[in-house]
Amino acid sequence: SDPADTALRQQITGLWEAVEWSWFRNGTLPYLLWHWSPTNQFAINLPLRGWNEVMIVYILGLASPTHPIPASLYHTGWAGRDDFTNGFSYYGQLLPLGSGLGGPLFFTHYSYIGFNPWGIKDDYANYFLQGRSQTLINRAFCENNAAGYVGYSDVCWGLTASDDPFGYLAHEPRASRDNGTITPTAALSSMPYAPHESIAAMKHFYREHGEQLWGPMGFYDAFNLTENWFATSYLAIDQGPIICMIENYRSGLLWNLFMSNPEIDVALDAAGFMEDPTIINDVEDIREGAVTEVRLAPNPVRHDSRLSLDLRENTRLTIDIVTATGQLQERMIDNEFLAPGPHQWDLSPGDWPAGLYWIKITANNGPTIVQSFFLTD
Repeated sequence: SDPADTALRQQITGLWEAVEWSWFRNGTLPYLLWHWSPTNQFAINLPLRGWNEVMIVYILGLASPTHPIPASLYHTGWAGRDDFTNGFSYYGQLLPLGSGLGGPLFFTHYSYIGFNPWGIKDDYANYFLQGRSQTLINRAFCENNAAGYVGYSDVCWGLTASDDPFGYLAHEPRASRDNGTITPTAALSSMPYAPHESIAAMKHFYREHGEQLWGPMGFYDAFNLTENWFATSYLAIDQGPIICMIENYRSGLLWNLFMSNPEIDVALDAAGFMEDPTIINDVEDIREGAVTEVRLAPNPVRHDSRLSLDLRENTRLTIDIVTATGQLQERMIDNEFLAPGPHQWDLSPGDWPAGLYWIKITANNGPTIVQSFFLTD
């Protein structure tokens, strides 16, 4: 395997195993704290409690093989606030969690860049449905535009934390937190939840405002047409989710990689997650297409493994094995016409070098599904 790749993996694993999640209980608190420093210790004393962006902290704390937190903290910490649940409908969308209309949209992005909320739920919510409802509420609030800001519409929407003409604000759908500023990351990072609406917004931002809004690293941070203002800044915390969530919508790449770690299953069990078969028709139609139930077992691969999948319809299928550097290792299936139903193939790496590989499955010359696997020595 590539020595640089191995060194990077070892460094990441070392960092992951060194984090003392339990330290941030400051003893035996029933929640984790945001801050600690060697000079001020826990002086800020701010609890990590949802509904907001902190769910991933509790998932990682539960998953830790070295410094785990007790399962009870998921309920007393993450879900411990009195206003954690909502249960009301806004603009025709039931909102399971959060105060008001849900808050800024980054709540639905940061924890779910790696953690895949699709098809599962805990005692409180299906977090994919939470993300979808909060996204559509945010869009409807902008379309309704009670304050009369210039430009707001069904394709010009998205309230979340960003720069604005007056400084910086966590924009959200309520009067005191909305000043006419639209932030592209809000709509674009919501693509897995509401692909039709997100893609329509992306086209509008580029086609109607691209001359001022588009730069060398994509869309600038925000704009406010009422104030005739366009940001000239990029914020990594806004740009990063755009890239990652578009890729999760396109291929599920980061979701597949993160969820394939065995520690995450430990965390899901501890938090009480279970399967949720709830169907979201217009999202599911786009996400699944002709190919479903892609499985590779065992993974990691030592000698031989088996790839299996189901086809919904008659499908022309191409399956490639690609190295971590993007080179074609083997074409397993070359544009073959296959009938609906289950199919499987043996994967025999032989003398391939150990390391990370990708299985690229292309159906009907359309979207490509990507599945990773690791070949051991």
